Amino acid sequence: MAATRLLSRNDVLDVNPSTGTNISLVSHGSDWYWTAFSIMVVTAICYAATSFKVPRRERFFHYTSIAAAIFASVTYFSLASNLGWTGVETEFSHYQAGGIRQVFYARYIGWFLAAPLLVMNIAFFSGLNWVTALFMAALTEVYVVCGLIASLVPSSYKFGYFTMGACAWILLFVNIFFVGMRSIKTLNAATVEPKLASIFRSIVAGVGLIYSLYPIAWGLSEGGNVISPTSEGVFYGVLDIMALPVLNSILLFYSRKLDIDELGIGIPSATHASPEKNTA
Repeated sequence: MAATRLLSRNDVLDVNPSTGTNISLVSHGSDWYWTAFSIMVVTAICYAATSFKVPRRERFFHYTSIAAAIFASVTYFSLASNLGWTGVETEFSHYQAGGIRQVFYARYIGWFLAAPLLVMNIAFFSGLNWVTALFMAALTEVYVVCGLIASLVPSSYKFGYFTMGACAWILLFVNIFFVGMRSIKTLNAATVEPKLASIFRSIVAGVGLIYSLYPIAWGLSEGGNVISPTSEGVFYGVLDIMALPVLNSILLFYSRKLDIDELGIGIPSATHASPEKNTA
């Protein structure tokens, strides 16, 4: 009964109220977060289930995807429960004449954990090496951390952090698109899957569009106080769903056509010499 009460959409904001804020999540926003949470949980389960159809040493993309989906699930459980937030005084008065706005730092923690894994999937899908992949993951962390700090700063200095995060994103996208495209074309020259370059181009285009919308969402919500926390949740939630359950799932499907050993991400196994014993 206690668990049922905790998860009831009618009780969440009563159990965990937005005390001390006048710009905060409403019940419809919590409902949306529960929907996104369910999508992330189902995604994690599907990733885990499909991983058993792949030999253990070839599950790199599955393991990173499962971890990212679990992080996203925990994040959206926190958001739906109206937890993991703090009140920040708004600089602008576009929405409700300003005041104290509810800012969910839990969202940024989730991104900090999950986003680098998705970026590494893209990097290795294109055939980039570990050094480049780790560099791209580090840029992603800078992007997220700058966004977090900017959202917690009540003064115009927030835009300094926002600008630094935007620069990190631009450098990240250059590596994904230009360096990654050159890499996968070289990779395709040695394989029988010329379609992978076209698929990768489509994934990168989607990533570029989605990740470019995150700063816009930030500017309308935590940055400019133009939209409500509920509208903010819908905006961010749609982007998260497009990034993880949609685009990453497409990448995961086509990753099975890649040679894991050629990419250098095969997981060492004592039974590597006997592939037929390595399918558990």
